[in-house]
Amino acid sequence: MDPGTAGWMLSFSAFPGILASLVPPVVAQRIRPTWLPVAVAVALTGVAYLGVGVMPLAGSYLWMTMLGLGQGASISLSLTYIVWRSPDTHHTGQLSTMSQGFGYLLAGLGPLGIGAAHSLTGSWTVPLSILGLLLVVQLGFGTWASRPVHVGRE
Repeated sequence: MDPGTAGWMLSFSAFPGILASLVPPVVAQRIRPTWLPVAVAVALTGVAYLGVGVMPLAGSYLWMTMLGLGQGASISLSLTYIVWRSPDTHHTGQLSTMSQGFGYLLAGLGPLGIGAAHSLTGSWTVPLSILGLLLVVQLGFGTWASRPVHVGRE
């Protein structure tokens, strides 16, 4: 795929991501088990990674739609859990500062690390595998964060 088309595909994924960011908090309030919305978000992203790895051109719009849905749901849930897991506004501010500070610091290293993995291997197999492993980590932490408990309450 030429770079211009690839850039369009990546920006296209933002449209379903915007829609997906609106629904998960509403669903997560009502659904049990509480980890299910996290698992759906991880599954959507995982299928997108798998599709990009196996049939990148044949289903590019489908993969980018699923990627947008999974990523939109993930960010929406993560920001919602910050509020839901805090007993008051003071703790919300503290939890938000800590989680977003560390989260964005780690996320900022992602493109560098994935780019380095691609440069070292000359293939997208290893970088996509790394992203798949990170989805397992996301599922674990997302499941933990979805528990209906308050953080910071003694």
